[in-house]
Amino acid sequence: MATPSIDQYKQDDVSYLVEIARDAFGHLVQGISVFDENLSLVFFNDRFSELLDFPKGLIKVGTNLDELFRYNAERGEYGPGDIGTQVQERVILAKQFQPHSFQRQRPNGTILQIDGSPLSSGGFVTTYTDITEKEQYEAFLKSVIEASPAGFGISRQSDGKLSFLNTRLAEMFQIPVREMIGLQARTLYTHPETRNEILGKIQQEGQVNDIEAQFKRRDGSNFPALISLNPTTYQNEPSLFAWLYDISNLKQAQEQQSALERELNQAQKLEAIGQLAGGIAHEINTPSQYVWDNLKFLHDAQKDFRGLLDLCLTQIEQMTDSPAQQAACEQIDRYKAEIDLDYLLEEVPTAIDQSIKGISEISRIVLAMKEFTHPGGDNGKATVDINHMLENTLTIARNEWKHLAKVELDLDNSLPYVKCNPGELNQAFLNLLVNAAHAIEARGPGTPGVITIQTQQWENQVIIRIGDNGSGIPASIQDKIFEPFFTTKEVGKGTGQGLSITRNIVVKKHGGDLSYVTEAGQGTTFRIALPILGND
Repeated sequence: MATPSIDQYKQDDVSYLVEIARDAFGHLVQGISVFDENLSLVFFNDRFSELLDFPKGLIKVGTNLDELFRYNAERGEYGPGDIGTQVQERVILAKQFQPHSFQRQRPNGTILQIDGSPLSSGGFVTTYTDITEKEQYEAFLKSVIEASPAGFGISRQSDGKLSFLNTRLAEMFQIPVREMIGLQARTLYTHPETRNEILGKIQQEGQVNDIEAQFKRRDGSNFPALISLNPTTYQNEPSLFAWLYDISNLKQAQEQQSALERELNQAQKLEAIGQLAGGIAHEINTPSQYVWDNLKFLHDAQKDFRGLLDLCLTQIEQMTDSPAQQAACEQIDRYKAEIDLDYLLEEVPTAIDQSIKGISEISRIVLAMKEFTHPGGDNGKATVDINHMLENTLTIARNEWKHLAKVELDLDNSLPYVKCNPGELNQAFLNLLVNAAHAIEARGPGTPGVITIQTQQWENQVIIRIGDNGSGIPASIQDKIFEPFFTTKEVGKGTGQGLSITRNIVVKKHGGDLSYVTEAGQGTTFRIALPILGND
C-alpha cells in the first residue's frame, strides 16, 4: 500500500495520520484492532485480518464487533453451543471496556495471545500475537521436565515460595503438586537453616551445583539428595530453579558395598588366620611332641628311679655295723632331710603329670584353632561334624566365658554331618558365644551364669541352640539387633557387626534360618537351622 503525500491530505490531517499509522502498523508481526465506544471497528492492520482469518469484505472501518463474533461463532471458533448466546455473552463483556488478557487456540491449531486495553476516549485497542511456536516449545520443555527422573522446582526469590514444579519433585516429598505450589521451599529441608547456607553460596558464587542436603517427606522421614540451584526469571519475577536428585538408593548401594567390603576383609582375615594357624600348629606341634615324649619318658623313668631309690635306702638302713657305714648312713640321712626327699618323691610325679596334661591342652587348643579357621574345600564348603565344631569354638572362646559362666552341653551324638563353610560357621558360633558371655556379664552378679548349647536333627535340618541366662534383649531394640553397626555395648566392647555377620553367614550363605527368643532379665536363646546337604 503506497503512503499518501502530505499534499493529498493537507486539508485532512486526521486521515493522513490514520494512513501513516496503518502503513506503520502494517509491518508489525502483531495484529492490532481499535473499536470505538459503539464497538465499531475504527482501525486495524493487515496482520489482524491474517491472524484471525477474516474475509476482506468483513474487515473494514465501521464493522461492528458483534458481526465478527457472529462470524467466528458460525465457523465454530468458540466450540459447540448456541450461536446467539455465544455472541451475546461476548458483546456484554466487550461493553464493559475492561482490560483483558487471555489465550485462544483456533481450530487450525494457532494459539493467539490476546491483550486488550480501554481507551480514554471510549472503546479499546487490542493486540493479537501468534504464540504457537512459543507455546509448543514451552510444552516441549515441560514434557522434558516432567519426564525427568530428577525433581524440578522454581521458587520466587522474594518470598521463597514454589511457583512451579514437576511431578517427580512432588513424589519425593509425598505431597500433591497442587499442594506444593505456594509452599515455602525452606520448609522442605530437614534443617531449614541449610537453605540459608545454600542461598549464601549463591550470593557468593552465582549458583550452586550438586550440594548434598537432607530433606523431609510429609510422613516425617528424611532422605538425602543432591541439589543444584540457579537464578532465573519466571512469570516476570526473579526466581531460583532447582534440580533435586534423590540419592537414597545410591547411599543404600554404597552401604551395601561397604558391607560387602567389610565381609571380604573379614573373610580375608579369617583366611590369613587359617594360614597362620596352620603354620603355628606345625611349628608348635613339633616341639610339643618332643616335650610330650620327654615328659612321658620322665614319667615312666621316675617310677624306675623311685624303685631303685627305695631299694638303696632299704639296704643303707641295714648297713650300720661298722663306724664307717654308720657315718655314711648319717650323711645320707642329712642329705635326705636337706633336699626334703619325701616332698620330692610326692610332688615330682604330680608335676610331671600336670605338665603332660598342660602340653596335651596346648596341642588341643592349637588343633582347635586350626580347625576353627578351616577354609573348606575348593568352593569353601566341606562336610563337617557340627558337634565337634561347637566344641572347638568353646575352646577358642574359653577366655570369654570361663570367669562368667559354666557351659552345659546337650549334643546329639547321632547328629548327621552338615555341608557348610566351616570357617564362616565357626565365626557365627563364636559371635553368639561371645554375645552370650557379654549378656551374662551385663546382668551383673547374682545367679550363676549358664551358657547352654544344644544340637538336634529336625527333618532335613540340623538345629543348634545357643542360650544364656543373661540380661535378655529389651523390646525397644529387638527389631534392630541384626542391623549393621547397631550395638548397645560401650566403646571398645563391640562394633555392632557380630549379629549382622552371623545372620548373613547363616541365612544368605548357608540357606538357613536364624531366630531367637528372649525375656528381659531371664536370658536369650538363639536358634540356628541349617540344611544338612547345604544350599549349593
